[in-house]
Amino acid sequence: MIAHIVCAITLVVLYILQTAVFSWTTLISGTADLILLFFAAWSLQESVHNSWLWAAIAGVFVSIISAMPFYAPLIAYLGVVGISKLLQSRIWRTPIIAMFIVTILGTFFQQIVYVLTLQISGAPISWGQSFDAVILPSILLNLIFALPIYAIANDLAGRISPLEVET
Repeated sequence: MIAHIVCAITLVVLYILQTAVFSWTTLISGTADLILLFFAAWSLQESVHNSWLWAAIAGVFVSIISAMPFYAPLIAYLGVVGISKLLQSRIWRTPIIAMFIVTILGTFFQQIVYVLTLQISGAPISWGQSFDAVILPSILLNLIFALPIYAIANDLAGRISPLEVET
């Protein structure tokens, strides 16, 4: 129960920061996505078991508020959790490296979903321009903020369910 409350409060705070501060700090046309980074970091924690649920909830919430079609943020966040869980089982000894890999792959996946969604809905977006102006700058900004978000998620997960000390 505590994990759900902490996750909900953290997502609300990150969403407020995302819309109030980080959406205005752009690199070319790319922005950082704190919620994506939180799900990448949160689902890499061994003690966390509710990342799929909260990715779906946040995807629906962000879909309702954003201008993107309803399913795009939902698919993006669930995809990031899927990539994170896949890498968690493969690279479990080095979670920082896994966080950077998930950040790169997750941001790329999210932006591809967004570009495809916009192209399907009729927006005249070219792949070259979106790659140069949005996808690569978004990956760079997300890599800059990946480590602080990972530290926050790791600390929260450690406080919610501390690991047992072997004697």
